[in-house]
Amino acid sequence: MVEPIEPTNPTVSKTEHLRRPKEPILIIEDKRENQVLLEGICKRIGATYEVAENGKIALEMAKMKSFSLYLVDLMMPIMDGKTFITEQRKIEPRAVFIVQTAIDQTEEIIEIMKMGVYDYLIKPLHVEIVADRLEKTLEYVYLKRMEAVLIDEESKELKSQLEWLNYKESHRKTNEVNAELNSILNLKTTLMQGSGIGAMTTIIDSIETIKKAENGNYLIPKEYWDIISENQEHNKSMLKGLDLAVETIQSKLKLNKISSDNLLSILPEIVKEFQLEMEEKEIKVNLPVVKQTVTLELDLNSLKTILHEIFTNGLKYSKTKSNFDIFVTFVDGYFCLSAKNNIIEDDYAKHLLHSEKKLVEPFYRIHPPVESFYKKEKFSLGLGLTMVDFLLHKHNGMFFIRNAIDHTTEIKASCVIAEIFLPIQN
Repeated sequence: MVEPIEPTNPTVSKTEHLRRPKEPILIIEDKRENQVLLEGICKRIGATYEVAENGKIALEMAKMKSFSLYLVDLMMPIMDGKTFITEQRKIEPRAVFIVQTAIDQTEEIIEIMKMGVYDYLIKPLHVEIVADRLEKTLEYVYLKRMEAVLIDEESKELKSQLEWLNYKESHRKTNEVNAELNSILNLKTTLMQGSGIGAMTTIIDSIETIKKAENGNYLIPKEYWDIISENQEHNKSMLKGLDLAVETIQSKLKLNKISSDNLLSILPEIVKEFQLEMEEKEIKVNLPVVKQTVTLELDLNSLKTILHEIFTNGLKYSKTKSNFDIFVTFVDGYFCLSAKNNIIEDDYAKHLLHSEKKLVEPFYRIHPPVESFYKKEKFSLGLGLTMVDFLLHKHNGMFFIRNAIDHTTEIKASCVIAEIFLPIQN
């Protein structure tokens, strides 16, 4: 008799659970000792589960509720594992299966994998190996579901945004005054938020009431001067960002045909740049694993700037102890890179629901500046996403940013998805 395994793995964190599907695993196994072993492993990794004694019972259970994956023994009475997989595949084409087999022969393994099985386990089962395979498979299921949701939403979003862009272009000339006025109002609000010009103006006004004249000089308390010096650094950063924005707008891009793999190779470099900020906020960045390669027409330096700004914006407003996920999909002839970050559900998040399309307007901000990130911002005054949008248009691409609810996890969470679309070249 196999002793049950205690759930002795305290290292499974909430962050890791967020990258799992919410449905239980269905263990399909006729022998009680193996059931106990597999139940114990599920408990060990913190996964919920249910048990079916054979394939027929499993089919009935799968009709009644959804399961994240099926852990199937091949040799069972009444209905064996192969028959169950064949029948369940007809009902649930995207189902994920792991099989257990005592036959360690190449021909048998090939036959199993031809059925569309995700992985296999050779008996006798080893606890560590099974636990590791289940962890990886659960994350795979989560990622595939997220990818399916993204493709569906991106296709709808692409159509909606193209209609919006056409509408904006057709009304551009008649609304030029309003657009300019909005930019001025946005700039005024931005300048008065956080450190920099707005804070400096307030400080100088305060000094005017307390400064003292002595021997033809003014005496100013040290703490006031220290604050002025600190804000001057922010002012310099703002001016530098404005200079870069002007330089970016005036520069001519030279687009070259480049493999999408070259673009994706930039991502690990950018992650390193934000290592300190990620550690401080306990954020885990998850990069995509992409098997398909396409040709894009890019200016690689501009794309580095775009990705840097997307990381800056996403990490800056992510809640602590969360994930920052990067996905790659292919939608209607476009290469789409999506960045998803979980956000704090506050008044700013509510305001975001009604302001998605304004986020790329010059100087527009919903949140006040995050002072700890000002050194990471290439552009200033709320111009980061404006420059992302501008540069993608130069690539004949598009940039969208939207509010969303992550339904793929046990706890629904508010998130923001930033997406860049680049046309695939033939």
